[in-house]
Amino acid sequence: MIVSSEQLLFENRDLANPQARVQAMVKRGELIPLKRGLFETDVNTPGFVLASNMLGPSYLSFEYALSFYGMIPERVSTYTSAVCGRNKTIEYKNRFGVFTYRDVPEKVFAYYYTRELSGDRPYLIASREKALCDQLSTISPIRGINDFREYLFDGMRLDEDIFEELDFTKIRRIAPMYHRTNLYQLVRLIDKEER
Repeated sequence: MIVSSEQLLFENRDLANPQARVQAMVKRGELIPLKRGLFETDVNTPGFVLASNMLGPSYLSFEYALSFYGMIPERVSTYTSAVCGRNKTIEYKNRFGVFTYRDVPEKVFAYYYTRELSGDRPYLIASREKALCDQLSTISPIRGINDFREYLFDGMRLDEDIFEELDFTKIRRIAPMYHRTNLYQLVRLIDKEER
């Protein structure tokens, strides 16, 4: 369970030094620091469950979600999440792993992510389509459609069978909201593939 410093201090307000109690709980391993002012009580909690609680609103996306869905062959150990309005990349490292948060445009933020459960713990993750769009929005523009296709399937090593299963309607809906060359190229590629 995730708890904040404020919550812990309030619960221990009757003690002479509630801060010392919190520090003792950390030393005993009853509280595992996630970031300043935020703790987890269960050492066995999977990192992906913690990601959207450490900085919000956010949802897992980019490389982590692409790997999670088997769209790329690489195993990704950094929990990459999307946020909006931060204007910078934010990173936290703790016992559970490395957590990275990158901006996506505000207009597109609310589309196509879902609340899932790991046991009884909820987490937020982008759909396959949204994760692909988020990832492509972060790389340098690729101008030619053939170069773009080569990057997608040889550079990123995106699984072509999974790509064919994607809901292209979702991609067509959100791609223009990014205002990025690569997302326009993705729509062009989809149009070309469907002919």
